[in-house]
Amino acid sequence: MPLGLPDDPGPARLDRARIARAALDLLRTDGADAFSMRRLAAALQIKSPSLYWHVRSKDELFDLLVDDVLGTVPLPDGDDGPWDERLRDLGLALRRVLLAHPDVARLMPGRTPFGPNGLALAERVIGVLRRAGFDDRLAGYGYLLLMFYVVGFAAQETAFGKGPDNPERLTEISRFLGGLPADRYPNVVAAAGTLTGRPGLTDRFELGLTGILNGLDRDRASSR
Repeated sequence: MPLGLPDDPGPARLDRARIARAALDLLRTDGADAFSMRRLAAALQIKSPSLYWHVRSKDELFDLLVDDVLGTVPLPDGDDGPWDERLRDLGLALRRVLLAHPDVARLMPGRTPFGPNGLALAERVIGVLRRAGFDDRLAGYGYLLLMFYVVGFAAQETAFGKGPDNPERLTEISRFLGGLPADRYPNVVAAAGTLTGRPGLTDRFELGLTGILNGLDRDRASSR
């Protein structure tokens, strides 16, 4: 796709980076449901046909936004350190990036993250696992489990609002759970404090991530 046309209207050169920045701003203000290519063209002060020279559809644009955000995730360098610590750090970093871009986090479930940056992330995760002695099956599973877990967790967190802990929303849910009738929901009421109390969602995220990595390690040992 061409990066710009000599007769593109607008005060600045139109390219995919400028389109992505404007789309992110529009997502933040309008949300994904109200987002449209027509509104994006208006925000860029161009006509819709000029926009379609750069991105063919809204789906392609969303893929571009997802890949741009994935490109900000720091990837582990070399082979220094235990494989599980490196993937744990990567999982935490990916979650932080998605929470910093909650509108993009909501776009990710069901979307294949295989743009250039997404492929670099997949290559690095699978490479860490293969070099640690995982066979190709477990290395592929490990990448999918990591991505599904982190993306799903972060997408769910955005329902509470931006940020990892969101004390206001958690307090609201805690009040609701605490007010449930104990005779009808004895188990939920008993565990209500652990569902929303401190430490926050980061603690719960790390618990699940550790479980995934430990499970992969057990399967690697049993397959030898």
